[in-house]
Amino acid sequence: SLSAYARQFLQMMEKPDVDTIEGLSPAISIEQKATSHNPRSTVGTVTEIHDYLRLLFARAGTPHCPDHDLPLEAQSVSQMVDTVLAMPEDTKLMILAPVVSERKGEFVDLFQDLQAQGFVRFRVRSGGGTTNTAKAEIFEVDQLPTLKKNDKHSIEVVVDRIKVRPDITQRLAESFETALRLADGKAMIVNMDTGKEM
Repeated sequence: SLSAYARQFLQMMEKPDVDTIEGLSPAISIEQKATSHNPRSTVGTVTEIHDYLRLLFARAGTPHCPDHDLPLEAQSVSQMVDTVLAMPEDTKLMILAPVVSERKGEFVDLFQDLQAQGFVRFRVRSGGGTTNTAKAEIFEVDQLPTLKKNDKHSIEVVVDRIKVRPDITQRLAESFETALRLADGKAMIVNMDTGKEM
């Protein structure tokens, strides 16, 4: 904006007659003396609005899956069970617990620990050094491949394999609870015929 001295030489214009004005960015003022010596400072950190914006986006926004472009939302176990029971009868599904996602390592101890808990099947996807491009494969515990230490891997525990029927409500709930416990609150459903993941 112009200084008061410069404004005195300009002729005042009438305000335009408008119904709405859209697309204007919100204004944030920063004092010139509010300089920061940190090279990583941003407008958000200097004005201290950064934390409020994070909170706003987390609460008011709807996160989406970057791979499937579907909205992400927390669900209770009963909502997960209802989602499965709404599928066509006799649909074959796997309930998976994603315990490792795109991480490097051999994971020998993890497999031994999960085997000791009674899990015998795992879905493993191993890629190259930077990206995980290979197709996921199901392995029995005695057929597990030796994972390369410097490749990225995704490992999911096969918690249960089911056919959708009205009388499996209790079994579904227990399987989802097990998957959520193993994977820190995450569970996946995979259609065994189409390969579609949910």
